[in-house]
Amino acid sequence: MFRLMLALLLLAGCTGTPLPAAKKSESLPTVVITSTSVPAIKPASASVPMKASLPTSIAASTQASAQTSVTFRNKTLADATIYVSFGADSVIQAAAWSAFCTASAPLNCMFTVAAGKEQVLPSAGYLNVTLSAGQPVSCGSTKAEINVNHPGAFDVTDISLVDGFNAKMAIDMNGTILGPPVGKEGNEKVFGVYPLGCDICTARQSPPCGIPAGGPGCKSGTQYKPDVPCQAQGPTVGGGGSVIVNLLP
Repeated sequence: MFRLMLALLLLAGCTGTPLPAAKKSESLPTVVITSTSVPAIKPASASVPMKASLPTSIAASTQASAQTSVTFRNKTLADATIYVSFGADSVIQAAAWSAFCTASAPLNCMFTVAAGKEQVLPSAGYLNVTLSAGQPVSCGSTKAEINVNHPGAFDVTDISLVDGFNAKMAIDMNGTILGPPVGKEGNEKVFGVYPLGCDICTARQSPPCGIPAGGPGCKSGTQYKPDVPCQAQGPTVGGGGSVIVNLLP
């Protein structure tokens, strides 16, 4: 009888021992801590925008150390009168060029460049300016359009015949040449030139100066992807480099 009771007690003890072990094995799913650790990945992905902002700070330092210089060169055999129209948002306006440019309004002035000579155009700051030669910036004039040193944008330049044509001009932008136009017509394949009346590069959507809408003569492709670009863009946000506007014979 004693042996039977002892055997039963031993049997109960053996079966009771594994139970805690079973509970320990059931506690393994609690390693679902790995699933709660997944949110820790989100802060890492959230830091991506911070990395994306690095180029901005780099651009800011680049802008602070160097800005785009602008020069006008007269390559003709005669003195040239250059007319200037500043954009309303331009930090640099007529008063900043008063040493050589005679102002007619806060956003307009004019200066003369002798044959074969050049004029450095102060550009220590955001400069949005349009230049024409021989007649004011208006209907009938070829225009060199310059937008440089904006702290949040790339430099952009072009030769525009949107309002008309009266002179051959070209722009040297960091070694890339825009223009010159071949004449009033026939500029569909000339890099960096808006053809006559083609206000959106590839079409005459709302042309100014009485030029009829529609018709041939603009670039092929779409406004934002023409076959031959109507303008050129600088390599760095905030400027840095050189722009030389050339008046040609």
